[in-house]
Amino acid sequence: MRISLSLLTLLLSSGSAFAALPIDIHAGAIVQVPLSELHPTQATLGYRQLDYKLHRYQAEPKKLFDDYCESMGQKGVKDFSAQSKITQPSSFSCKAPVGSEPGPMKTAVIAPDNQLYLTDGHHTFSNFVDVAGLTVPVQVRITDDFRSLKTMSEFWQKMEAANLVWLDTPNGKIKPDALPKELGRQYMHNEEYRSLVYFVRDIGFDKEQNPPPFLEFYWGKWLETQLPVSNFNLGDRYGYAKAVAAIAEKMTSVPKDTVIANSDSGTLTAQQLGARDKVNKKKLAKLSENDGKLTWAFAH
Repeated sequence: MRISLSLLTLLLSSGSAFAALPIDIHAGAIVQVPLSELHPTQATLGYRQLDYKLHRYQAEPKKLFDDYCESMGQKGVKDFSAQSKITQPSSFSCKAPVGSEPGPMKTAVIAPDNQLYLTDGHHTFSNFVDVAGLTVPVQVRITDDFRSLKTMSEFWQKMEAANLVWLDTPNGKIKPDALPKELGRQYMHNEEYRSLVYFVRDIGFDKEQNPPPFLEFYWGKWLETQLPVSNFNLGDRYGYAKAVAAIAEKMTSVPKDTVIANSDSGTLTAQQLGARDKVNKKKLAKLSENDGKLTWAFAH
């Protein structure tokens, strides 16, 4: 069931309104909500990954609207103009109705406090925040309704058991109440390995259609013990490309049964996290070309 932005905003801001209203917002529903009403379930982002997308958006506005439409399950942008804004979805059109392709849609859960907690899409939505602010309206797919749990403490225990929250930071593990309350670079910390692993995708590992939650974070945590970032110059695209190459070699050379992470649901091996048999050197070289991702990431 889909409900309007104004109604859902009222529901979210009124404390016990979910329980009081007869409207059933259930798992599987698609709801529209401003970004300000989505609470993060991780404290960190890869800033360099954000830089890549933001610089692309500045140079190629179509990319911004494409990403927005895709994230709403609408395939991509159909029409937009110089006056179009993602804060005003009526100012542009997408190729399909909301939810037509649910796979790329971002997901959230409902907590006992009647708030929505984002479980996928922190980078995409944080980029939207950085571009246009927290009032951007987005569509999210509800995967779980945890309002039957009695306390928020029970909720976070459930979230950890289901691998739906990431509490690790570069400064150690935090408590759920220390998670940021809002999305966006200014509210969330930088995690260098998270960006590095993003750029290694399709070069040192392949991300399957239904990957384990927090796949990039698991790789990043393992890499901390293998390749300290202090070994590399991450201040320009060439030094960054060397770091990506070293990481790709490490991922592809490790035996596939190597345990990379221990999650609440069991161990995760290099094979389960998508480690490739060999480095994709063609895509590695592409990173630093004039139209490559790292060129955009380090653009000024």
